[in-house]
Parts: sequence; C-alpha cells; structure tokens
Amino acid sequence: MELIDRYVAEVGKHLPPSSRGDIRAELRSTLQDMLEDRSEKAGRPADNVMVINLLKEYGSPDKVAATYHRTQHLIGPRLYPFFLFVLKIVFTVLTVVLLVGLGIQVATTQALSAVELAKVIGKGLLGILSAAIQAFGNIVLVFAILERVLPAADFDFDEEGEDWDPSSLMKEPEPDEVKPWEPIATIVFSAAVMIVFNLYPQLIGIGFLKNGVWTFLPVLTDAFFRWLPCINLLWALQIVLNVVLLRQGRWQASTRWFSIALDIAGIAIGYLLLTGPSIVSFSPEALQATGIFDGSTAILLSQHANQGARLVIAIIMLLEGVDVVKSLFRQIMKRS
Repeated sequence: MELIDRYVAEVGKHLPPSSRGDIRAELRSTLQDMLEDRSEKAGRPADNVMVINLLKEYGSPDKVAATYHRTQHLIGPRLYPFFLFVLKIVFTVLTVVLLVGLGIQVATTQALSAVELAKVIGKGLLGILSAAIQAFGNIVLVFAILERVLPAADFDFDEEGEDWDPSSLMKEPEPDEVKPWEPIATIVFSAAVMIVFNLYPQLIGIGFLKNGVWTFLPVLTDAFFRWLPCINLLWALQIVLNVVLLRQGRWQASTRWFSIALDIAGIAIGYLLLTGPSIVSFSPEALQATGIFDGSTAILLSQHANQGARLVIAIIMLLEGVDVVKSLFRQIMKRS
C-alpha cells in the first residue's frame, strides 16, 4: 500500500546507502506480513485505518532507522545523518576549490622541471589533505558542541513522540517548518568561515614556486580585515539565530524579523565593501613581482580579480535582498 511504501522510504532516508536497499526490502516484507496477519484475524481486508494503527505501533521512521545504527558516542544518532551530509558537502567543495587552485599554480608556473613539478603537485596534495583534516576536526567540534548544548530532549524532531501519526506522511510540509539540516548546515558553515578568516587567513591566497622557493601571495587587503569584526558579529548572530531555530523547529515572527535585520545588515556591509577601497590585493605590481606574469597579463588579471570580487559581493547582496523581500511578503501575508 502507498502508506507503507512512504513509511519505508522515510525510514530509508535515515539509513546508510550501503545497507539501505536490503533494510527497506526487509522492512517492507515485515510490515506486509504483519498487515496480512491482522487482516486475517480481523476477518476483513486491510484498509488505511489498519495500516495507520500498524505503523503507529511500529514507531516513527527516525526511531526505527536509529535501531539499525551503531551507537555514536561523540555525535548522537539524531545529529549523525546531518553530520555526514555536511561533511560530504564541505569535502566536495574544498577538494574542488583546492584542485582548481593547484591546477592554476601548475599552469601559471613556467619552466618547471620534472622534480619541481612533482614538488608543486606533492605540496598541493598535502595542502588538500591538511585542509581536509582541519575541516573535519572543525566540523566534528561543532557537532560535538551541538550534541551537548542541544540534547535529544531539546531537539526532538518527532514532535508527537509516541503519538506519531503515520498519516502525517501524506501531509504537505508547513511553510514555517524548519528542516533540521538547514540550521545545522548554516551553523557549521558560519563557524567554519569564522575559523578560517580569523585563525587561518594564510589559507586565503595563492602559493607559487619562484626560484625554488615557495612564495605566498595573499588575496585580501587590509581594507577587508578592517571590516572583519563587523562580519564576525554578523556570522555569530547567524549562528545564534539558527541555534534558536533548531530548538524551536519552526519560524516565528521574532525569528523572521531578526533574520530580516541580519540580511539588511549584510547588504549594508556589502555596500560598504563595494564602495570602499579594493578588498583584493591582486595589484598589477604584485602579480608582476612574482616573475610569472608580464605587465599586460598582470594588469588584465588584476582587473578580472577585482571585478570578480565585486561581482561576488553584488550577487550575495542580491540574494540577501531577495530573502528580505520574500520574508517581508510572508510577514505581510500572515498579518493580512
């Protein structure tokens, strides 16, 4: 029946891919056998009421899925699926960005011998491994803190507990409902960028080999770091907002207005960055001093780098502006 299929699919969302297919098939078979037994005892064909009662007794999907997981001590079973989800995204983005950076370094470094090429590639791969280990440690730290600051009793995603209703699988999601992975992902990414920009600013740049010596060219200027305290405050408030959303499980008027205020503050900071001194340090002189680029190429790259940085800021401001308009429209519609 459709409700059993939806139930099995919902359980499968919380299972590891390696065993998901077998467990779903086993669970579907078990439920169908139990339903047939109930139908025979009742002396009538199975209907939706019988299916709902069976699934209600069997348990909510996340609790059933938790029985197939090994016990997680550092990160509990409720946060563990979101931990893996965030980890996959971060590792994928980090690997792609660093590989592209490594490719640019190899392509722009001229007259490399085989030994020097191997040294550049080896150093780049070690940098990727080091960044992955640091990212993994930071993500584990954030989730371990969330596990202890927000215990299971405080973020029970099964709001109805033992009274979970299988028919809820047929309902459309509420517009104010917060999916747990959304605030968790925002918390992790906000914490990660705060750690990188404040503790590891040396990672934000381009390294290259010059005369057998590894040289680093920073990307951001002092003009950006002058605004970093304000940006840090914005990231910290984003973390606070998403912790509140994670605990409440839904948007409320206060959190909507707080989110709108943060978006407006972000737009204001973006405007100040756009109208102020350049935040990118790729000046033609700095690029030409590397010995890799000639004068015309250095000027062209400098222009593209500055334009690219301004374009990224403008896109972020546009997205935040869209969020503000959508949130304001939602608040107006709810009042009307």
